[in-house]
Amino acid sequence: MSDSPTLRTEFSNGWLLLLTATLGCGMGASSLIYYSFGVFVEPLQQHFQWSRGEVTSTLLYGSLGLVLIAPLLGWLIDRYGPRRVALVAIPAFSALLFTASRFDASLELFYGLFFLTTLAGSGTTPILYTRVVAGHFDAARGIALGITLTGPGSAAILLPPFMTGIIADAGWRAGFEVLAWLALTPWLLVLLVFGGSRSSPKRETAAGLRPLSGVTRRQALSSRPFWTIVLGFGAVSIGCSATVVHLIPLLRDAGLAAAEAASVAAIIGVGVVLGRLVIGWAIDHFFAPRVATAIFLTAAFGCLLLILGGTTHARVAALLIGFALGAEVDLLAYLTSRYFGLRYYGFLYAVVYAFFWIGIAAGPALAGKLYDAFGGYGPALWMITGSLVCGGIAAATLPRFESFAGLQGHSS
Repeated sequence: MSDSPTLRTEFSNGWLLLLTATLGCGMGASSLIYYSFGVFVEPLQQHFQWSRGEVTSTLLYGSLGLVLIAPLLGWLIDRYGPRRVALVAIPAFSALLFTASRFDASLELFYGLFFLTTLAGSGTTPILYTRVVAGHFDAARGIALGITLTGPGSAAILLPPFMTGIIADAGWRAGFEVLAWLALTPWLLVLLVFGGSRSSPKRETAAGLRPLSGVTRRQALSSRPFWTIVLGFGAVSIGCSATVVHLIPLLRDAGLAAAEAASVAAIIGVGVVLGRLVIGWAIDHFFAPRVATAIFLTAAFGCLLLILGGTTHARVAALLIGFALGAEVDLLAYLTSRYFGLRYYGFLYAVVYAFFWIGIAAGPALAGKLYDAFGGYGPALWMITGSLVCGGIAAATLPRFESFAGLQGHSS
């Protein structure tokens, strides 16, 4: 880790950039769509006479759009800079959300619309904003990334009740209109705060960003640490997403009332925010892969509490799972920048993030299949526990950052 500039200097020079990135993450596609969509499920069912499964399958098409575009998006960020990409992606994402408010066609076209919405909105996700933050912050990179990623965590807490009120008063079409306006909010800040563009990997003219170094794409993609991160964190994303989606029905099956089950599930959002701040601080002071191992194994313990104690320890389990989910995206960005540098960070983090979203999409489906096959959540909970343990073990095998420093030319 670099000794210069100091933490205080980095924050005094970069606080507005950090605020912009945090707002952008909170108002991006991975926040606005995924943390609010549950509120739209019942109104869309009633209006279009679609089944619940048909409506919720929309998110699979959204995930597909993000996975397919992520490597190209990363290349565009590396080639043209985060500012140019964001200034195009933000209004395009907003326009497609507004289009959803006027939608009145078939289910297949609805899927297509959300595929395009997430495709356009990929330039509003942490793939872009963590690149900006990692480029400015070095000594305080961990906590800065943690602060940035509290944006989605805050959206997870605030969006559901806010959008519930909007839809109750004015209907689901108004809900999508509000989301469209929220999506536009970071645009002016990005225009004013983010610097210029970059034309090659050898220079960076964006305000506050240092010259870039790092391994080549080929060196990263052929390295064991890269695929350890991809597979280990992919396993954790399977377990965390399965828990997020299935926690309420699990608790309802165990006898909790709907309101009480929802209040327990909301603790996951609290865990996400706390995880991103605490882990952000921790990885600036301790070796990040060891921190990851501790967090993922602790989350696995939370799942064991659900298996052995049922609803008795549900709140503790929800907090620990949220903590792990909050840590995961923060750690993905941090480890990518530390091992491979910033020269091709956009492309490399986009690939990692795409695999992360494959796990996010696969986890709930896998847990649902296990529930259908066995008539209960016991096997699914063991699957979730095992995936978290696998992620913890994978993180424990990662080497010291110094082993890649020579390939980068100079430490990032």
